[in-house]
Parts: sequence; structure tokens; C-alpha cells
Amino acid sequence: MGVNVKMSNKKILELTKEVIGEDAVKIVNFLKDKPNISEFKIAERTKTEIHEIRNILYRLNNHNLATYVKKKDRQKGWYISYWTFNKKRVKELMSTIKVQKLEKYKQRLKVEEANKNSFFMCSNACIRLEFQTATEHEFKCPECGNLLNLQDNEKTINFLKSKIRELSTA
Repeated sequence: MGVNVKMSNKKILELTKEVIGEDAVKIVNFLKDKPNISEFKIAERTKTEIHEIRNILYRLNNHNLATYVKKKDRQKGWYISYWTFNKKRVKELMSTIKVQKLEKYKQRLKVEEANKNSFFMCSNACIRLEFQTATEHEFKCPECGNLLNLQDNEKTINFLKSKIRELSTA
């Protein structure tokens, strides 16, 4: 089963953006094919401040997407971290996220279907409330005071069903 390298790189960067954040994409893009790169070299090559680099690298490490070894610099006497991107973890993390999303969409769908045509929304879109909560606020928005309107949640239900189908077949 051959894996398209470009597709794989795209998936890696999408996962990075989703799990770690947009700021980590250029770091991962630089690091992904280079083992044991000094945090200072990463900062220099990506034109990013060292404190930002460390923050991103530790976030990657928290998800086991990057590992490091510390070595003492003989001349200066301080420790330098050398980082490696953990490509093997990407597939596992993608699978975990997919399962989490699927579960979240299923739970939300259950709530939406159980409360069909029982949601009320502010005309300014400040807030969306279930019937019971809307009655407690006398059908007025607790944010701006506008009247709450009954919201047809059929589109939301259909959207959630399509997301569940999409994730189930992917």
C-alpha cells in the first residue's frame, strides 16, 4: 500500500494546525524530515523567536509529535535540546481525533434530534437556548434583551448526519 508523500505531508500539516495550532505549521514543515535539530537552528531557519519555538516544540511534545534529547554544550556549559518530528505518531493521533469528533457529532445529533423544533435563538445570534431555558428567560435574550425566535434545527441535524457519514467512511 503506497502512500502519496505529498498527501502525507498535507495531512501532517493539517493535523498540526488542528491539534497544535497555526503557529506550529512552519515549525513542523521544517522539522518533519530532519532528525535531531537544535532548537536554536529551528528558530534561526524559521525566523521565529526562541521562546516561541520552545513553546511550540513543547506543545508538539505533549502530543508525542516531537521528541528531544538534551546535550550539554561543552563550550558554553548549558543544555541544548535537539528535536525530531515523530511521523509515526501522526496516523495514531489522526485516528484518535477522528473517533473523538465522531463521538462529539453523535452526541450533538442526539441532543438536536431529541429537541427538534425546541431551540430558540436571539435575532442578533447572541445565544441559542433550549425551550426550558428560553422560558426561564421569558423568551428574551439574556445578552441583549431581544426576543428569542423558534429555530428550525433541521439544517443542523442534516449537517451533523453528513459529518458523521463523512467521518465513518473516511
